Order: sequence, then C-alpha cells, then structure tokens
Amino acid sequence: MFELVKEPDPILKQKAENWDFNQHINAAVIEKEMLETMRANNGIGLAGNQVGLLRRVFVMKLQDGREIGCFNPYIMYGDNDLDEGDEGCLSFPNLWLKVKRSPKITAAYIDNTGKQCIIELEGIDARCFQHELDHLDGITFTEYVSNLKLNMARKKQRKLNG
Repeated sequence: MFELVKEPDPILKQKAENWDFNQHINAAVIEKEMLETMRANNGIGLAGNQVGLLRRVFVMKLQDGREIGCFNPYIMYGDNDLDEGDEGCLSFPNLWLKVKRSPKITAAYIDNTGKQCIIELEGIDARCFQHELDHLDGITFTEYVSNLKLNMARKKQRKLNG
C-alpha cells in the first residue's frame, strides 16, 4: 500500500509522464497497491501523483463495482453540455466543491496487461475519470471554482477537520 499525498504537496501540481510497459515496474503490482490505498481511504479514484508516482496511471471503482487501473488514459469524446456536481478528493480531506464536467465520455486506456481498452462512462464514473485524468496533468479540482467559492469551502473544511 502507498502513502497518500495531501495538499499542499507540490507533486499534486506536476504533470505525470507516460507509463512505459517495457521500462517501469510491474503494472499489475502498481495497480493492486493503488487500489488497496484507494479502498483504505474510502475513495472511488486515485491518481499516480496522489501516491508520489509521476506516471500516467490511475485507478477507479466503477458504479457497477468493477475496479479498473488506467495506464496512459485519455478522453476520446466528451459531451459538451457540462453538468455541475459535488466533488471531493482524497488529497484534500473534507473539501467539497461543485465542479462542471462532461456527463458522458468515451475514454481509452491501457490495462495492466498492456491491452488497449475503450470505455463509455456516464454520471459519477465519467466525473471520476475526468477528475483523475486532471491529476495526471497536474490540475486539481480546486482550479475549477472561483476564489470566493474555494474560500467558503475551505471554511467548512477547517470545521470538519477540527
């Protein structure tokens, strides 16, 4: 299991490099440890830089219960009509923000065996994929809201964190 990276660690703002299946350590081991870390922290998604790994990999739990590891993921198509929804992040404990995202996406990634996968996601699954993909680009969900909304949410966060 990995140690969870939390704000304000600068690695959360760094762009991850592509996963190289010929060079990097066993993808299945990384996926397994990331899933264990995600579960232990009651999350539904976890990106590489959230565990100190600057590689393009994230894991997520889909609404149907499946857990997937996505290596070198990208979005092929996203619905342009954005939906606003609540988001949290394991690296920002008890911070909740309303973020606009595409409600339906078609995405591609490589699984831990090196197989190319294409998946259609909607609702919370689409939101989670986009949130984790942002992490790999060094973008956190706090960048989607105004300073006023972020400051109000931070006030609630401080109360919840004691």
